[in-house]
Amino acid sequence: METKKKRKLKPFTIICIILLLITGISFAIYHFVFSNTSEETPPPNVATVTNKIEGYEYTLDDRDTKIFQENFKKLKENLENEQINMDEYVESISKLFIIDLFTIDNKVSKYDIGGLDYLYDGAKESFRSKILDTIYKNVEDNSYKNRKQSLPIVENITNISKEQTSYKINETEYDAYFVTIAWDYQSDLGYDKNAKLTIIKEENKLSIIAYEPIK
Repeated sequence: METKKKRKLKPFTIICIILLLITGISFAIYHFVFSNTSEETPPPNVATVTNKIEGYEYTLDDRDTKIFQENFKKLKENLENEQINMDEYVESISKLFIIDLFTIDNKVSKYDIGGLDYLYDGAKESFRSKILDTIYKNVEDNSYKNRKQSLPIVENITNISKEQTSYKINETEYDAYFVTIAWDYQSDLGYDKNAKLTIIKEENKLSIIAYEPIK
């Protein structure tokens, strides 16, 4: 009686089997590790616009603080009236500018500079560059909401005064306001607390053209 011979696997077949096993194990490990990592990674930190004032490009974000929201609501009500109260308008954009600029805790990165909505268009780029090199220079990235850095939050506007004047840009003279403003923080981290603002009027829109800290 003949005995059946055991078939031996060829070296090439063995190599293929080993490679398939390695590939399967590697895929399983990759899927396990990265699927768990993605579940632990927080969603990207992105601000969402929740309100805006038509015709002025002023916006409110879901990350804005309560004091900012209150002043934004007051500004919107004023600008949506048939007759705009210019004194209130001056005070509102001065407060919103300071609150947004110096509430840095809610900003995503050093490039996420506050207050730009309230600036004169011709001054935005130079102001942004200056702030990026000074006040926002050391702000850490918070794209994934994992920043541990202590950053300022404006708590209250403590004083504001204004005087009407005029301001010349090239050969054009504008109605203008000089504003002196002071504010407090939730925690004093050494940032500006007093400043002078220069605001010009273009038709019915006010724009901040200069910021000068008072030491």
